[in-house]
Amino acid sequence: MESLDRYLEALKRLFEKGLIEALPSLSTVKTGEIIFHGEEPAGKIFGVKTGKVQLVRYLENGQMSHQYAIDNGSWFGESALFHGVYANSAIATEPSLIVAIPKQAFLTLLHQDPEISLIFISELTEQLHIAKNLMTLRCIRSASDRVLAYLYNLKTPGQNICVLNCPIKAIAEQICLTPEVVSRSLRKLQDDGIIQRNQRKIIFLEG
Repeated sequence: MESLDRYLEALKRLFEKGLIEALPSLSTVKTGEIIFHGEEPAGKIFGVKTGKVQLVRYLENGQMSHQYAIDNGSWFGESALFHGVYANSAIATEPSLIVAIPKQAFLTLLHQDPEISLIFISELTEQLHIAKNLMTLRCIRSASDRVLAYLYNLKTPGQNICVLNCPIKAIAEQICLTPEVVSRSLRKLQDDGIIQRNQRKIIFLEG
């Protein structure tokens, strides 16, 4: 993902030219703090400068459905650009520095800077790809197969290794399993000779 700085510098230039009315704002949010709720009126698009944010949906029975996580340099709440409400709720999962940009200012940036527009489209496409992969994983019924498929998605191209880039709890939330089931599945995959695990490093012994 591109750094948000490129966007912020471009927005500053537009502000100096009088093409937008306000500069982006920065705010620090605590772990567990809700940045916005789903179905809330959407007036801003947000970016994670540092930290991590989880997008979730609340089901009719009150349960929380995890969508996917947003890391450094990524945008969220982009539905504000084209719709009147946010599609998901956004919750900080660690202390985070969040950039907030008014909808109209960001749209002006996209109109004024074709290069930025292409970068933004590329980043949204990558996020969509991640979201589709997670949806596919969640349809796999066998827990160990689901965990193995998740690991393959992390696999370094051309190599037989991957590195777990987040805690077991976060992995479990992404693929809709409990942390205990994920841990058991990792042990089973290792016992079956499919993987070898050394802390966060996973070595694939097959395929």
